[in-house]
Amino acid sequence: MSSIIKTAASLACLATLALASPLSRRGETDCSAGTVFYACANGYRGCFDKDPCALPPISSSPTPTTIAPAATTTAAPACTNGTIWKPTMYNLYPGEPDKTEPAVSYLQVQVQEGKPEIDQVAVFQNIPATAQKCFLNWAQAAEAERTFTVDDSGYTAVQQLSGFPGAGEPISSASIAKYEPADKTKAKHPDFTFWDKQSKDAQTHSAGEIDCAENIYVKVSLDTLNGDGHIYMEQDDKNGFYVTYTC
Repeated sequence: MSSIIKTAASLACLATLALASPLSRRGETDCSAGTVFYACANGYRGCFDKDPCALPPISSSPTPTTIAPAATTTAAPACTNGTIWKPTMYNLYPGEPDKTEPAVSYLQVQVQEGKPEIDQVAVFQNIPATAQKCFLNWAQAAEAERTFTVDDSGYTAVQQLSGFPGAGEPISSASIAKYEPADKTKAKHPDFTFWDKQSKDAQTHSAGEIDCAENIYVKVSLDTLNGDGHIYMEQDDKNGFYVTYTC
């Protein structure tokens, strides 16, 4: 065999071995069937089944972001005109300023010789925050539906307080004093005198406008301008102090 034939045969043999060898390496531009090699200006380089060169540059591709859900707010309850009856009452004893007692439901104030002076604080709760005007009133039901007595003068002084002791704090004349207004001339003066006797029918009485707040606190005392006296009234949905509000 000639040297030329031998050389050709050797080359063919080596080519066959190279193709069959697992050590053979495919070039970067050698792509599998169905794909084509691309080297794009936008940074894409490799084998793709579709042209990637029209895609946004890799460096500026938007990063997926998680959008936080919008915060939800609860609308305040709609305000409608209303009435608050049956305030919580606390007895105060000016002669024993640190004396405290559990809350009561009745109205009672007195200045009488030989008896302890009694003031009270009335607490009205749950007035809407959006209430625009508030009024203090008192009512008496028909004679058969009330427990109501006035001895001598029933002329009172009512002052709105700027605050109230916190939970767990004592409620007494001493602890209330810092919330009382400095100007006593702005006190309101609902007069209960003779109303327990002169009317057998239901009656309502206005004491005047007061400042609106979600919780309203008023101090009730017997004003001795017309002499000593005593008032007692059981309070319910027809009798006693109540607050009306408008929105």
